[in-house]
Amino acid sequence: MIRSKVLIGLAMAIAAAASTPITHAAEAGHPVSVIVENHSVPTRCAEEDNVYYTFKAAPGGPAIGGFRLEATGVPYLPVLRDSTLPDFTDCGFGQDWALDTHPYIPPTATLYEDDQYILKGIVYPDFWRPTVVPVTVGKLTQNFLHLVQLWKKTATGPVEFVVFYPQDGYWRLKTLPPVEMREVAYGSSFLLGPIETSTRPFVAYKSLSFDPKTLSFSIEFARGGKATVAITDIRTNHASLDVTFNGAVDAGQGLAGLRSMYVTPSRADAAETRWQTSETASTQTSDIVAFKSAAATAVTFGRSVPSTHNTSAPDIGFNHFIAGSGN
Repeated sequence: MIRSKVLIGLAMAIAAAASTPITHAAEAGHPVSVIVENHSVPTRCAEEDNVYYTFKAAPGGPAIGGFRLEATGVPYLPVLRDSTLPDFTDCGFGQDWALDTHPYIPPTATLYEDDQYILKGIVYPDFWRPTVVPVTVGKLTQNFLHLVQLWKKTATGPVEFVVFYPQDGYWRLKTLPPVEMREVAYGSSFLLGPIETSTRPFVAYKSLSFDPKTLSFSIEFARGGKATVAITDIRTNHASLDVTFNGAVDAGQGLAGLRSMYVTPSRADAAETRWQTSETASTQTSDIVAFKSAAATAVTFGRSVPSTHNTSAPDIGFNHFIAGSGN
């Protein structure tokens, strides 16, 4: 018992030491409003991304130079049982997944590693949007990666905390886990950049690169323009990315999106929309599917009660929208 208390105390001390936010990315400009629109539809299938929100610069408002995206631990952490398996109840697809006795193990390559972080790339047999998007780290360029993962080294081993899919522009972010848990789950996905629609919404990237010195990704969009995604914080129950557009996003242009799933509050990756406006500092809350649209300075997609789907997945917030200088 004494040894267990010592180990828990050591883990808490390490977590506290690692809780200092990364400060290399400075904020600029003044917070402004963006137009948040909900395109979600009801569903009974927990494996369908029925939640879809978009963010655009406001008509008549300033161009957008960037924003912050945050992952925050749900209020009911830690959980004793974290449910992360697929739930195909009421779905018309996917029922044969459990019968696969020879699961595919995708080839994985380490793109970069130092004493704090590991960047990995993964190749799958196929992908819904086959296109070549080079991913560069230093002198190394990989052209056919389907998934890129960034890991943080901790006292209990590496923890993956951000991933993106180069071919369709989807990202996911999560926090470091509380000391009682080995890791937390991913939940909602988000898109960064000008969104297009095919069989599903996507952002077309021309290329990406990773700079270990600044802990940031540079994106070149296929439709023109660039952006930088900098890791500004990674710690227990909190993580954040600062997105900066090289050439601000003008009124009416899409700058980001959120994809998630909601069946009921207890079967959801995100169940509530919470937002603030420039007129009031108070937070308004709505059912995530019922919300329509708003001019908001901050929006969070979260949960108040435990879910049977990705129970530990964090709340995802978009905030600190700043004005840019225009294109």
